[in-house]
Amino acid sequence: MECRDVRELADSFLGEELLTETNHEILRHLETCPLCRADLDGRRALRDSVRRAFHRADDLEPSPDFIAGLRTTLQNTAYQAPARRGIRWHGWWALAATVLLAVTVGLAYRGREWIAATGALARAAVGDHLNCALHFRLADKPVSLDEAASRYGPAYRVLENLPPDDVMTALGPARVLERHACVYEGRRFAHIVFEYRGQRVSLLVTDAERGLQLTLPGEALPDVTSAGRIDDMAVVSFRASDHRVFFAGDVPQDDLMKLADAVAGPLYRGLTGV
Repeated sequence: MECRDVRELADSFLGEELLTETNHEILRHLETCPLCRADLDGRRALRDSVRRAFHRADDLEPSPDFIAGLRTTLQNTAYQAPARRGIRWHGWWALAATVLLAVTVGLAYRGREWIAATGALARAAVGDHLNCALHFRLADKPVSLDEAASRYGPAYRVLENLPPDDVMTALGPARVLERHACVYEGRRFAHIVFEYRGQRVSLLVTDAERGLQLTLPGEALPDVTSAGRIDDMAVVSFRASDHRVFFAGDVPQDDLMKLADAVAGPLYRGLTGV
């Protein structure tokens, strides 16, 4: 099995969806390929991080009205037809188990969609960082944030001034080198390049996948989460209304979190206000 095959099957491997024989082929490849091991570790960290956020999502908690209604419906159904002694409650619990299983499967499926969508956005953000901030290999020339705001929406206007050109983090200063809007593999980003900890680090903002938005606890503040490493780049992110914000760079994960923490609050408020 080649690296390309492993990366195409990586998400299915992590989701335990492959045949045993295919899993063994992937494991044999991972024993001798540090690059694929690192890629898989990054994907696993991203899935775990997003899954934790998904499980904290308030809008997926069943409401008291739903629970009360479900209880009433199940009780009424259980008593609609005569049943032999000892059978009635068995049928009630069987029905309850069926309904709850259906609800659980539906939520799990939505969570899986959300994890996959966020993972795809994170990989696109890293690709933009690699092919724009580090080595320019984009098909289209970047445009100014002012032009992007006129053509694509007011969120780009927010990024003209936020974060400020000089940011002080808990580990020292970060300085903005460039601001623009660019397109990587069909996805448009507002892109801010920092010099931070001796490296170029990207802040990238893009539209979140519609239909997969989740309201997280503490909505007044951004929920900054670590996505591990993707293509050997550290990645952290948070959602702000209809946008997803990513930080990517070849710095330690904790260092990148410090930069995100330093700019997340004002940026979050700016993006949620448009």
